[in-house]
Amino acid sequence: MSVTPKVAGPSLVEHRTIQPLASPRFVAPCGLIAAAALSLFAANLPAQGLQYLIPKHQQPLLTVLPPSAAQRSKPGDGKFVLFTREQVGKDWDFIAGAWECLPSRPEVPITKRVEFCHSSWNCTPLLDGNSAGMHPRFARLQVDSDDRDLGYTMNLYDINFRTWDVRCIWQGGWLAAFGVLGDSIFCKSAEGWLLIDAVSGMHSREIPFVPVETDGDFWLVRKPGETAGCWSYDRKQRRYVAHFGHVDPPIKGFSRSRLSPDGKCRAWVLASVHDGWRGGTIAGRLILQRQGEEDVSVPIEFQAVAGSLIEVIPKGIQLAFSPEGKLTFRAWAEDDVAQDRVWTIDLSTGQVSSTAAPHSEPAEEIEDNLSGVPVPDYLREGVKAFRHFGRSGLAPAFLLHVGILQQKPGYADCTAGVSPDGRHLLYQAHKGPLAGVLIYGDTVTEQTVQWKWPDELARCNAMDFVWVETPTDAEQAAPPDRGGD
Repeated sequence: MSVTPKVAGPSLVEHRTIQPLASPRFVAPCGLIAAAALSLFAANLPAQGLQYLIPKHQQPLLTVLPPSAAQRSKPGDGKFVLFTREQVGKDWDFIAGAWECLPSRPEVPITKRVEFCHSSWNCTPLLDGNSAGMHPRFARLQVDSDDRDLGYTMNLYDINFRTWDVRCIWQGGWLAAFGVLGDSIFCKSAEGWLLIDAVSGMHSREIPFVPVETDGDFWLVRKPGETAGCWSYDRKQRRYVAHFGHVDPPIKGFSRSRLSPDGKCRAWVLASVHDGWRGGTIAGRLILQRQGEEDVSVPIEFQAVAGSLIEVIPKGIQLAFSPEGKLTFRAWAEDDVAQDRVWTIDLSTGQVSSTAAPHSEPAEEIEDNLSGVPVPDYLREGVKAFRHFGRSGLAPAFLLHVGILQQKPGYADCTAGVSPDGRHLLYQAHKGPLAGVLIYGDTVTEQTVQWKWPDELARCNAMDFVWVETPTDAEQAAPPDRGGD
């Protein structure tokens, strides 16, 4: 489906100034994931006493405010796009928007470019997680609806960030990206799998295999017609590597798996717990799967505590494949944190051994990246306090370094965005003396730029700041009309 919005001429473009968004990092992964989900859910519920005014059954685009030919960013120029949720009136009504911030042209105010539609959410990039920063032209928006199960539907947009040609290319119940394989984006939707061509923007329901999960450079997939087990698939070489049979994870308990570096073996740690379990020593199994061989299953024990949002939180465990062709599982010995139990399985023979050894901590992680974003040498110490921010933690670390920030902000105190290469960042304080400005920083030159925060966004409380590089006309021509699914 292609939608042509109402377009205002360049003379009607409004000029504004803005700030960035932070992305969560998980200390206790499932706990913070759940907490973030609850906070997001709460943030999008009408406050008590407010009248709900968001219309249903809307068109996906209200207005586009494109730049004139002279105002367009040069091909290849980088900039931040600010996806916003802007208050309408005094009741529960918002419009999802997009604004443009040009660090290479600091004299140009932050400029509003798009009003998508009324929504309780702001637009976000389609790709996140390990694929964050890839193909930012595709953005999705949850839109309030009468859906009994979800309460929203999803719009998928294809945006040319040079011309600001915006098209809604898909609408459905919900949509989540699984990952990128070449020029194909694999997405799961309420209606099934969706394959998007990252070059043309076309999409289809035909997929070469069913993705199950990712592990580094490998995907775990099922071939068409398969209903159990999975294959390791090398994304770089585009080939199937090994097949692994089905393993039943516990209904309640702990489950973790890992592929060997060559994708030919898969290891599992599984443990079940009963209702009312409160922590302590837990019995489980270490399983090694190999192509064409029977699974090797070894009884193990490890220490764990009961979590409030996840059932089992292990203590002091390590699961690793060694260069010597071994699978090793280490765990604290019962009531003795100075000793480890070590179980080893030889990958070629399947031979199992078990021994005791002094406790060994994993090698300390070098702080050279933050959620996949490179960290400059001079910020490696500073980012340690912001690892729970995710990649956006690079922004407050940098601003503390250059002296713009005087004290460490909390996660809820700011919004920040960072480019995939870690060079460009954008920061907005939610309170204090810096609340009225938007701050850009360059971690290579250590230069900063500030803009006044737009009055129109004074009540904007949901934002996402995304770094994009403007395409050439040849790289992203206006896509053709697309039929719906």
